[in-house]
Amino acid sequence: VLDGEKAKVLAGLTKDVTIPGFRKGKAPKDIIKQRFADEIHTEAIKSLLPDAYAHAVSTENLRPIGDPVFRDISVEENEPMKFKVELEVEPVIEIEGYKEIKVEAEEVKVDAEEIDKVLESLKERYADYEPVDREAATSDVVVLDYIPSGDDGELDETKKVKDYPVQLGAGQLFPEFEEAVIGKKKGEEGNAEITYPDDYKPERLAGQKVKYSFTVNEVKEKKLPELNDEFAGNVDEKFTSIKELREDVGRRMLEEKEEEASRKMDEMAVDKILDANPFDVPGTMIDRYKSELAKEDEKRRNMAGVEAEADEEKKKEIEELFDRIARRSIKRFFLVDRIAGLEDIRVNDAELEAEIERIAEGSGRPIEEIRPYFEQGGEQRRNLMGRIKEKKVFDLILGRESTPKEND
Repeated sequence: VLDGEKAKVLAGLTKDVTIPGFRKGKAPKDIIKQRFADEIHTEAIKSLLPDAYAHAVSTENLRPIGDPVFRDISVEENEPMKFKVELEVEPVIEIEGYKEIKVEAEEVKVDAEEIDKVLESLKERYADYEPVDREAATSDVVVLDYIPSGDDGELDETKKVKDYPVQLGAGQLFPEFEEAVIGKKKGEEGNAEITYPDDYKPERLAGQKVKYSFTVNEVKEKKLPELNDEFAGNVDEKFTSIKELREDVGRRMLEEKEEEASRKMDEMAVDKILDANPFDVPGTMIDRYKSELAKEDEKRRNMAGVEAEADEEKKKEIEELFDRIARRSIKRFFLVDRIAGLEDIRVNDAELEAEIERIAEGSGRPIEEIRPYFEQGGEQRRNLMGRIKEKKVFDLILGRESTPKEND
């Protein structure tokens, strides 16, 4: 095998190298073989190594993670290639007792007060704002013209903002500005001075003191709709009465609570099974997962305008938190995957289609609009199949329902 691979490397070199006294590609092979003996040997080994590695992995039934590190590679004439390889592999998990796990189901219910709170929030969404001739108060919407001061401290007319709507009491204005607006009527003017925090974004305003002059163009009072049949129809034309709306709200809230209770049971089951069946996970996967968590954390901080954590003790706590999350998440993945394999749990087309229909119904969009999102071979389809399989695993563990196999 080695001689054959060396011959291939030599043939390639003969075409490409230039030897003094010979035209490119015309040098005798014996000369090239002698001059480039070490290079030919090395390249031949490099060519043989992937196949030898793949054969070893297949023979030993390994499931590698990450790139291998080769050591002590040797190839003798008429002898098989020998080498040592260091690599991380998926853990071999032996799980017992997962069908005997007991998790107490949480009792869920929805009371009238909870439904009332949802309906009150719906009223807020459908509120109207009517102009009034009185002083502005908290919860009113005011429409302002305002002018900020420039670098010289004088009002800069070029930066004037007109007809800017803002709801008082909603945190849309700095307290100093809102305090100056409250009590003003339509047509009245006022002034406010704001000292921006040192970490304010955009940075050009950070630490700056800016004066504002404003005029109240309009004061609007919030008018909430009544909870009657007309309101129910405005929320969704399918409702003919407020009773139907209340029932729908209650049903949806109960479904959400039941789903949340099921998720809690799933995670409690995971913890119990992991406690009874401990195993280690590859460090490479942990590091990769922690890196993704760190990127997401940085992204959230940037969006919120929060600086990166500088305190060393806090950084250590965050690092430890990410490590715990990564280890458990990876163990959870292997656990679910292993049980699915032991129980031959799969997802068939009928189950996938039923879940797509459920998603379409929940979103209120036509299934023809939803289905392309889960096209064959796409990532979203694979993710959905993974969620369905996971649900079937937990249904089996917790005895929530029968878990049919692919051909059932």
